[in-house]
Amino acid sequence: MKKRPSLRPRKKPGWNIPKILMVNWKLLIIALLFFLFLTGFILHKNKTSPPQTPVNGYPVQGSSYYKIILIDNSTGGDLSNNTLLMENINQTPIISEIIETAKNGTPLIVLGDGSHPRVMLVAGVHGAELPPQIAATNLINHLKGKKIKGTIYIIPFAIPHNTASSVRINNSTDPDRVAHENGTPLNNINKVSVNSNITLLADFHSAQPNDIPGRNCILYYPKNPKSNELAGYIGNKTGSPLMEVGPYPGVLSTVSNRNGIPSVVCEVLSPHNKTDQSSIDLSYQYMLAFLEYSGVYNNN
Repeated sequence: MKKRPSLRPRKKPGWNIPKILMVNWKLLIIALLFFLFLTGFILHKNKTSPPQTPVNGYPVQGSSYYKIILIDNSTGGDLSNNTLLMENINQTPIISEIIETAKNGTPLIVLGDGSHPRVMLVAGVHGAELPPQIAATNLINHLKGKKIKGTIYIIPFAIPHNTASSVRINNSTDPDRVAHENGTPLNNINKVSVNSNITLLADFHSAQPNDIPGRNCILYYPKNPKSNELAGYIGNKTGSPLMEVGPYPGVLSTVSNRNGIPSVVCEVLSPHNKTDQSSIDLSYQYMLAFLEYSGVYNNN
């Protein structure tokens, strides 16, 4: 007798997948989109996060837009002891923070989002040279809240205790002749510039009349074409002539150039322990031209 065919449908051959492993494709797509969004957010946050604290420094004051960092605790001085300096400074809250930090050492203010290019301006290598230090505080006041395409590092008072007493020499030595020696104030600044991946550096001074260089000028390092190009740009903008930097291995700009950071020295004519508005203004114009060349900030 023939067997009747079964009325149950025959199962098709294939994998027998438990229901618990069945995939809800809509949920999978939503999860994937969320993962991509989260990844993009993390990458954006890392890109725009504030710059890391430089070597041997730690945050002191600041906001979401700027940080003030102490980079050398061996140079502290009370700048309020320099009456002439204080009379010529617009002591806004941000400048007051810097002056307070300077009591403990060399203050560095970082403006911008930490991105490249990263440029550094230094003033006060010689404490008795007042116009560049005053100009640097004017620049900080000007830049606060402005749109910056990159990051600006400003050291307005490189050796505060020398500025406080308005002296040029540090520990019986010209500090701008020993920047290549470990432990010196300018060597510490150099280390910060290297560890912060600075792309350009400018050092601002005032020149004593009848001394070297004894004039308004831009000093460049002849072995680095980028230094020459930077000097030429600032010189053309301000009408100041160019000169080669002296043959001293311990000059901050020379050490920077040898480390691959194009650097110049910008000099304004002014007697030590004195200042006038024209020398302050010219030093300020040097600074703006430097920032314009770098592409970080354009005052126009």
